[in-house]
Amino acid sequence: MTTLLYVEDHPPARLLMQAIIAELTDCELITAESGAAARALLTQHTPDLYIIDLDLPDTDGLALAAALTQTHAAPVILVSAYAEAIQTDQFTHSDYVYLAKPLDPDDVAAAVRRALARH
Repeated sequence: MTTLLYVEDHPPARLLMQAIIAELTDCELITAESGAAARALLTQHTPDLYIIDLDLPDTDGLALAAALTQTHAAPVILVSAYAEAIQTDQFTHSDYVYLAKPLDPDDVAAAVRRALARH
């Protein structure tokens, strides 16, 4: 079973992602509402992919991605509702992918499959 960790502070966004990932076979989604909660989950889980919102209450999503991948290397998909504020040249890690909110289920599924295939 492939484990995906989604870090998102908004419950409706977590529910949407759960519905999207439920359609993918062999994928289990675990969620965290903050950077601290995500770090705590790494003591119990070994995610194969991180999906991280850039605007979290306790940390910047880019900083969290760097910290999580140092603990356990896995590809990263970054998501944000603030597409105009994001510049893809900020993403120096080759496994970072960016998706703008509102999320399209087909785009999420395709990004997950691509990221897992590359890793």
